[in-house]
Amino acid sequence: MSVSIRELAEKAGVSPGTVSHVLNGNTAARIAPATQDRVRRAAEEMGYRPNRMARSLGRRRTDTIGLLISGLKNPFFVEIMETAERLAMNAGYSVQLDSAPSINGTFGGHSKLSGWPVDGAIMWGIGSENIATYLEQQDSSIPVVYLGAARSGATDWVSFDYFEGGRLAMEHLIGRGRRRIALVSPYAFGEDRHEEPRHAAYMDACRRTGQTPNVLLTDAEETRQAGLRIAERIAALPAGERPDALFCHNDMIAIGVYCGLLRGGIRVPEDVAVVGFDGVVDGQFLERPLTTIRTSGEDLCRHAFDILSLRLRGDRETPPRQIVLPTELTIGGTS
Repeated sequence: MSVSIRELAEKAGVSPGTVSHVLNGNTAARIAPATQDRVRRAAEEMGYRPNRMARSLGRRRTDTIGLLISGLKNPFFVEIMETAERLAMNAGYSVQLDSAPSINGTFGGHSKLSGWPVDGAIMWGIGSENIATYLEQQDSSIPVVYLGAARSGATDWVSFDYFEGGRLAMEHLIGRGRRRIALVSPYAFGEDRHEEPRHAAYMDACRRTGQTPNVLLTDAEETRQAGLRIAERIAALPAGERPDALFCHNDMIAIGVYCGLLRGGIRVPEDVAVVGFDGVVDGQFLERPLTTIRTSGEDLCRHAFDILSLRLRGDRETPPRQIVLPTELTIGGTS
């Protein structure tokens, strides 16, 4: 049976208003520390649980954080989701999740930022200029912290050093003697977006080494299935026309590529080397563990949550926080 504030007030020997001030953290009420302790002890003894809906209406807050990510088939995003839920719970918030099946699917739901019943949001923000422009036009009063793509303008964001990660991948493959390196990417270069950093690092390495760029597009998908289809296309080529290495946009694509190449009778890495990006745990369960550029979704989300917490505490004056996290080459058996 639920305990009311009036019953809790009788137990603590104070007024219902005092109970409300203490449990809602209203420091302006200047309630004596001993009284606050008495109220909290009574609440614990009676098993009091606040009515979240009523509490939210009274304070004009929802105690909920929105999380918009690109999809849950990728373990990288699962790591972000689990980290967000853990951090939010520890801070007294719940998480409302919204996801889309692909990178292009994230755009449709973003209009909800104007009326979404959350106090703030963490959003996986891809680099599309159309999306960036659209979001800037939204009259959103809630703070938003973007993940995964460096953004221009007065916004809070946390990203990885994708260019440095791309450089590490290319230097590794070049150092292994690969001279026909192809980039497997969901993005056509320069098409409706800033220069994608991994793509830019690839093009830079090709220019420096005199290699002819070869970008294999996945039709805007970042899945194992997309990688599998790329591998089928490669297997259909004469041996002399195949790339001798593949730098993949993420690990999910790389895992699909790896499996597809083996099915097609192509040896990895003897015939074609494969390097991924993200460092998801799935890549380490392949017969030959995946060489990848390791990132940390947990660190990404932790930094974003720290920034969002700052904004939720009412700090809107601190200049936009923009954090770039490092990447690391992890050499496996596919290169």
